[in-house]
Amino acid sequence: MDTYRPTEAWAFAQLDDFWERYGPLTPWGKDAAEARPFIGDRDELERRYDDVEAALGFLADREGDPSSLDRASYHLRRMPRLALEAKSSYELIELFQIKKFIANYRGARSVLGEPLALRFGMEGLADGSAAKALAVELDRGGSDSETFYVADCYDEGLAAARARLATADAAIRNERVRAEAAVRLDFGVGFDGREFLVLPKETTRAMMAAAGSRFSAEPFDDARYVVRILPSDAALEAMSEREQALADERLAEERVIARISGLAAAAMPELSAAVASTARWDLARAGAVMANEFRMTRPRLDSDALKLERARFEPCAWECGRLGLGYTPLSADFHSAATVLFGSNMGGKTVVLKTILFFQLLAQAGLFVPAARFETRVYSRVEYVGELTGERLAGLSGFGLELWRLMRARGEDDDTPRAIGADSRGAALVAFDELARTTGSHEAEALLSAVVESYAGGRGGATPGNGDRAFFATHFRGVARLPGAEYRRMRGLDREAVATAISSAEVRPDATLDARGGLEGRLAGINKYMRYEVVDDDGSGTESDALAIASLLGLDRRIVERARYYLTKDGL
Repeated sequence: MDTYRPTEAWAFAQLDDFWERYGPLTPWGKDAAEARPFIGDRDELERRYDDVEAALGFLADREGDPSSLDRASYHLRRMPRLALEAKSSYELIELFQIKKFIANYRGARSVLGEPLALRFGMEGLADGSAAKALAVELDRGGSDSETFYVADCYDEGLAAARARLATADAAIRNERVRAEAAVRLDFGVGFDGREFLVLPKETTRAMMAAAGSRFSAEPFDDARYVVRILPSDAALEAMSEREQALADERLAEERVIARISGLAAAAMPELSAAVASTARWDLARAGAVMANEFRMTRPRLDSDALKLERARFEPCAWECGRLGLGYTPLSADFHSAATVLFGSNMGGKTVVLKTILFFQLLAQAGLFVPAARFETRVYSRVEYVGELTGERLAGLSGFGLELWRLMRARGEDDDTPRAIGADSRGAALVAFDELARTTGSHEAEALLSAVVESYAGGRGGATPGNGDRAFFATHFRGVARLPGAEYRRMRGLDREAVATAISSAEVRPDATLDARGGLEGRLAGINKYMRYEVVDDDGSGTESDALAIASLLGLDRRIVERARYYLTKDGL
């Protein structure tokens, strides 16, 4: 079965906007972040939280030592990607990468200190170990700690072969210099180290007539030839010696690489463990850096309720900041298996759903969360049922897509994947945003009531505390009031504050905002009087904020009043 990925819930919660701030530095840390982990094993999550706390302690201890913090980052950034499978023969570049990794691994351990390095499993290269033997052999060639060269000391035949190469190269250069000097003296033509010259036809013919055995010539165009100096007998002999020396050098290098490859293959289990522990430290450090930046706290995974205290849905907070709008962190407790959240458009109910999924997904990625407190439990799946950005749910196709997502969220598919670490499909956290929005209101309310009932009763025989948990955001007020479900609403427009603003001439007497700011200005004005808080709903409310908002945006007052008339006339 494939590993579960909460793709649609992730997109709805706008987590990618925040995920970009999560910055592991090693290739393996980046791979893990790119995978967008969703972990369904509580023990693994608690271990990751412990790691982040340990990294936070390191950052706090070194706060007055910026050079130490820089070195911690430096060594992680310098880690190369390794081929971790044992092979009979490694390429030279692979041995170079292994040496570079070992050098930076040692550097990272040094910065962390022995106790913290061991806490993350970053063992030293023990005397007598295969990894230590490999490191010693890679260092034997000299050069700096991050480069590797097959030096003469690795094989007796290397020095002799390379000496012969140097002698042959010198002979070839000397013969070329002598030949070029003779050509300049005899014909006034200077090659000056160039492989060939393009010469006039007459000059070429004169050179070939006088000393044809010293040159080769081929036509370039109708008036010119490409002329080359041919090597002398001594140069040809030196070239032959050079080829033989090169062959001997290759054989010696192959012997060296084969020997070191054997050491690398033997050390690969230790190197793989070092990579895994380094990646673990890298992820913890990245989580700690982000936790400091966004004042994040450790989630609690032992609660049957879902509780948020001053929870900041950062993508929304950033957007509000760009628009000059106020942002209210969410504080709310949810205790039932099914929660219905009422509210008019612009009231913030969708943002509440996004916030809940945002926090749950972060927590189950093994990271801290930007809140004073977040209590929840571990779910095997986090699902979203509703419209996603860029989608246009309308008509039969829209309704069909909603139903398909509903069935999948309920696990009505034997091939439903499971989270990393989850031993069964288990419980799901599901957010429904305006379920059945694409069908008629009466049918929508009936369908929504039935779905709420299925979760409120502990679907599948599970008790509310151990089964799925579902949140429903809706503007339909006709949803049935069911045992086992809780009903909340967004506090919405503060009409008393609007009335006070009207009396103080902050808002025009006809209850419209100043139009000079255009649409953005009016929306900002509404934001000022909207209260983005979750409160209990006793079912007594009737009129939503829609008509009041229409009035504040400047819709003809006569239309607004007639809408209120029809609302009360028909008992809506």
